[in-house]
Amino acid sequence: MNASLIISVYYIIYDEVGYFKDPGLTVTFRITSERLGHLHKESEAKNISLNTLVNQIIKEHLDWHGLAAHAKLYYLPKLFLIRIINQLKEDQLRELAQDTAKNDLVDISLFLKGGFSIASLSNIAETWLRIAKMPYRYEINGNTCRIIIEHDMGYNYSFLIKEISKYISK
Repeated sequence: MNASLIISVYYIIYDEVGYFKDPGLTVTFRITSERLGHLHKESEAKNISLNTLVNQIIKEHLDWHGLAAHAKLYYLPKLFLIRIINQLKEDQLRELAQDTAKNDLVDISLFLKGGFSIASLSNIAETWLRIAKMPYRYEINGNTCRIIIEHDMGYNYSFLIKEISKYISK
């Protein structure tokens, strides 16, 4: 049996005064009752409305999942990644960090954000941490921005991230 999920879409119109919402469009999607039931259970478990959950799913798709493969981002099991990174020595991690910062992050930023800047990389990092459900804290102090990550992946991972950050900021 199919169920209908109705989503109200608001166009945001900008002018010199500010942003205005025009609640003029409603869209209906047909999904199975089973999937709708899963969405209801997840929204209850997260203590959020079904509307909020569906908007989060759409945002994550548009911000990340829909473009990830084009940006050459792939999903790997965390323990697999830890084992690989822990096999590398610090000089290998430095080389990997430098190569990643110089080559990969530019392409990733261009695909996901349409440009390459410290702001776009910061936004990508924050989106990645949110999507990965990795605990983090974002601190801004004057012109300094710090992202504190609780990755639980060990010293080598911390070292790699630190080295990538160092090359990006040069």
